[in-house]
Amino acid sequence: MRKTMAVLLAAIMLFGCLSVTAFAEEPVGQIRLHLKSDVAGATQEDVQRFIELTSGHAVLGFQWNEPVSVADYAGTPESGKLVAGRTYYVDYVLVAAEGYVLPETLTDGNLVIECEKGVTVISRQIVTASVRNETGGFTNYKGLRVYAKLVVDGNAIQRMVGILHDLILKIRAWSLY
Repeated sequence: MRKTMAVLLAAIMLFGCLSVTAFAEEPVGQIRLHLKSDVAGATQEDVQRFIELTSGHAVLGFQWNEPVSVADYAGTPESGKLVAGRTYYVDYVLVAAEGYVLPETLTDGNLVIECEKGVTVISRQIVTASVRNETGGFTNYKGLRVYAKLVVDGNAIQRMVGILHDLILKIRAWSLY
């Protein structure tokens, strides 16, 4: 009886270990992003025009309202269409696909970002946030946040007008009125 019980317990423990590893989340692998600058006329809802995920098991993070948020120099959210030649600051948020998990910290090998002319990555980091769910409680999300400066692709005249417009915004932001 004891021998049968010991064999039965060993079988249950072995099955438990196998099922835990079968349902464990895998790492997302190397994430490759392509950040675009040809976004004149786009709004922040036109997510596919801003970013392309070329590899890795990550998806755009809709848990934080929008996976792409655009602001001007002063931090004012841009709700309209982006203007050629202007400079914007863009937050891109990605989360792990179902069944996968993001790393705790980023290393050189697990995130590769390709930028078109006019896009400069300012920071990239793994962030954790609590988001209110439908029941009123909070759900924790872990995401990959990439913050970049984006000069919207345009011709020489559009770039000159954009630089002038951005300069006026900076002067207004610095003034005391």
